[in-house]
Amino acid sequence: MPSCQPLNRMKKVLTAQAEAEKIRRIGEAEAGSIEAIGKAEAEKMRLKAEAYQHYGEAAKTALVLEALPKIAGKVAAPLAQTSEIVILSRDGSRVTGEVNRLLAELPVSVNALTGVDLMKIPFLQKMTNPQA
Repeated sequence: MPSCQPLNRMKKVLTAQAEAEKIRRIGEAEAGSIEAIGKAEAEKMRLKAEAYQHYGEAAKTALVLEALPKIAGKVAAPLAQTSEIVILSRDGSRVTGEVNRLLAELPVSVNALTGVDLMKIPFLQKMTNPQA
């Protein structure tokens, strides 16, 4: 009776080689996909940068103003978990004063974060300085 061990061994070796080849091909395909995605994203960023260079100040300001609600949403997100806010004050005008101070600092903060001076926008100039 001939031994089946060499045949079984050869079958295991061939199966292992086939599995290794399968893994190699899957890896190559995934690497190619990742490379293509990376190149596409880089091209997208390059095109955006090129477009931004052609934008005027008004277009840049419009982009910032469009992004402000999203920024405010992210900043305010933790407050969504708050069920109640209690403000203690002997004089209610202090609360109003604090809110006014925070609003006055907003354009400075936006300028620091984005480089866009909101106070150069005519509409906002009229709101903050009625004599303008």
